[in-house]
Amino acid sequence: MKTNKEQSNILKNYKTSLIINNFYNSPKFLKVMFGNRDDDFKYKIGDINTTNNWDPTTFDSEKMSGFIFFTEDKILRWLICGDTLYQVEIPENAEVISCPSESSPNGVFRSNQIILYNPTPMTDELAMNFYLKSNLPEKSYYKSLIGCAIRGYRNTCLAIIKDKINNSNIDLALSEINDFIKTYQTDDMNTVDIGVYNEVMQILNEIKTIN
Repeated sequence: MKTNKEQSNILKNYKTSLIINNFYNSPKFLKVMFGNRDDDFKYKIGDINTTNNWDPTTFDSEKMSGFIFFTEDKILRWLICGDTLYQVEIPENAEVISCPSESSPNGVFRSNQIILYNPTPMTDELAMNFYLKSNLPEKSYYKSLIGCAIRGYRNTCLAIIKDKINNSNIDLALSEINDFIKTYQTDDMNTVDIGVYNEVMQILNEIKTIN
């Protein structure tokens, strides 16, 4: 049973979706995935993609389904999800829901329709750009760090460590990282950049030993 607040938020999303679509059409809304596939769905590039599975009356991502995308200042947390970056456009009459997210507040959206364009291979340089523009909760940087390590974005990882991790928060950082890895290990471990991942973990363990 939804609370009155949840019902109000859903209704508000419906009422404002058409008004704010012009805002969503900004190229600062992005999606990252492997190639042009997300799970079993193959996207058309530069054309409208419409889902057959959409329930905007819930915030449960599995039940809501649809197409997920992110704001530019939050996508660092989600770079683990693919090797290709897309700019996002939302068709005029699409339904858009802003999804609650502790790791990426005000940065996760779902829609029943989406247009993707400008496919760009993800690189360390792009990851660094997103890091410099990022606005995430503290814990999200730790999980973003290990996500970037898994994808091989070495310079971005070193910058995050330099800026965000020290002896006073290393235990929290390692706890968040270990929690992330346990979840990720259920996926395809063949996509891990072992060299960067091992280097990052070595640096973090060295920080932990500093008195």
